[in-house]
Amino acid sequence: MDKHEKRARALKSMGNNCSVSLYKTFMEDKRLDGDIPEPRSIDGKCGALLTAIKILRETGHEDKVSEFENKFLELFKYNKCMDLMKYESRCSDYVGMCARMLDEILGE
Repeated sequence: MDKHEKRARALKSMGNNCSVSLYKTFMEDKRLDGDIPEPRSIDGKCGALLTAIKILRETGHEDKVSEFENKFLELFKYNKCMDLMKYESRCSDYVGMCARMLDEILGE
């Protein structure tokens, strides 16, 4: 487990929502300064996924958004909170995996 994945999971375990956990993980390293998206704010989608997309856009990786979304769906089968919460994975798993996937794309 890399440092971003560990940090994202730790922030989630401290009571932060999925969006805040992921955004704060990358905020300092990547000099992000946008607004953190609310979980489920776009069509009921997972907040970790929405935040990962926002981070990709803010770091100039717009061209990787579709790839990221497709990989998320491949791993978890769904992208909406209501569907994801029916399975054994927890929000910290989605947050951690999004951090790991972002590291792969951002070259960390």
